[in-house]
Amino acid sequence: MNQPSEPTRSGKRVVVVGAGPAGLAAAFRLDRAGHDVLVLEQRDRPGGKIHTVRDRGFVLDAGATALPSSYTNLLGLAHDAGIGSKLQDSGSIVGFARDGEVHNLDSAHLARDAVRTKLLSSRAKLRALRLLWDGARIKGSLNYEDLSGAGRFDTETAESYGRRALGDEIYDYVVDTTLRGLLGTSGSVSSTIDFFFAVTKILGGTLHVFEGGSQTYTDALASRLDVCCGADVQEVIDTGHGAEVTWRDGRGEDHVEQADGCVIAVPGSQVGPLFPQLDPVCADYLSSLVYTDSVNCHIAMHKAPRGVPATILQVPRTIHNGLSGIILDHNKAPGRAPEGKGLLSTYSTAEWSAQLIEEDDDYVTDKVVDAVENVLPGIGADVDFVRVHRWRNVVVYSRPGTYAGLAQFNRHTPAGRVRLAGDYFSCSNLNSATASGERAARQVDAAL
Repeated sequence: MNQPSEPTRSGKRVVVVGAGPAGLAAAFRLDRAGHDVLVLEQRDRPGGKIHTVRDRGFVLDAGATALPSSYTNLLGLAHDAGIGSKLQDSGSIVGFARDGEVHNLDSAHLARDAVRTKLLSSRAKLRALRLLWDGARIKGSLNYEDLSGAGRFDTETAESYGRRALGDEIYDYVVDTTLRGLLGTSGSVSSTIDFFFAVTKILGGTLHVFEGGSQTYTDALASRLDVCCGADVQEVIDTGHGAEVTWRDGRGEDHVEQADGCVIAVPGSQVGPLFPQLDPVCADYLSSLVYTDSVNCHIAMHKAPRGVPATILQVPRTIHNGLSGIILDHNKAPGRAPEGKGLLSTYSTAEWSAQLIEEDDDYVTDKVVDAVENVLPGIGADVDFVRVHRWRNVVVYSRPGTYAGLAQFNRHTPAGRVRLAGDYFSCSNLNSATASGERAARQVDAAL
């Protein structure tokens, strides 16, 4: 494994609040710029939404999992951290369930397979040409670092756009299914910008995973940094010439950290209480953000389902209202399941997750396995064990007007030694979080 060379030290000290993907990206870039970086994380581990568990020979990505090739910020950071060799190809076959069948499309050749597929009728395929026109108009405004440029197009829900411009069939089996599978959100609520972002910036190309699980990535970054877990940050103040960070460690001892700069990389709804100097316009915007919760399960199986080549199965509302997608981990990468066995990761919509998240594991297991039977009949007989994972503050539920509001938020964001990072600057995903962290690092570095 190639180790990155050590940079010349600047003597400047920066505190990063939050050790999720955005915070780790900011901290790594600041460290590579030569600054002394302290990362304060409230949880007992770094990584945020990235977490890997090993259980009875299975490798379970409890949080984020496969990475599209379009995640160039995250993949580039992995290479710069010396773990590019740990990346594995994870195929490109995505299955779309409809009417008792699974229609497989190769995302590396999406346009070709979209023409050939029987997922949609010929009439629907003709109507889908509208996507090319509308996508071309908006494409230049879509990026991982800042999606506020798309604010002028942020006028309706994905359902309103899909049914009006594309028809019910495309809405049900493409628009809504894509949002459910990628974000766990519903087209009836989500901004149409999220759909265009998914189609333009995420779909297409191949998938990648990290050998040994996604936590390989965050562990590698954290190992190169000074990360203090169990740290409860209470307040961040921009002093004009630096930052003052008040926090309490896991032993209950209070600290006041004097730093030359700070990056706050926590969920948007948590920024305001930490940073009282935040402009009221920004504070109001961030407090209005609604984050989804998520319940996902790993289903370990005595044997893998036969005849299913896809890495990902997308599940439309017409098959199950709550189950949004299934990842076949045994197809994802070698070593995810013992030889001959199968491993499924299931993902639930925000609405179903809200119903399941307080229920016990047995209840959740029964409901989820029954739901999967609608897509992969007979799998219940081959279940070895099920592991349930519950997540809070997963993605921003971007309603119409969210990105228009982001443009105003950006005009009032702080320009001093304290900067913000998080996946709320764009469509919520690991790469947008990473891109925001790298941007915040550049901003702080320029101010030092």
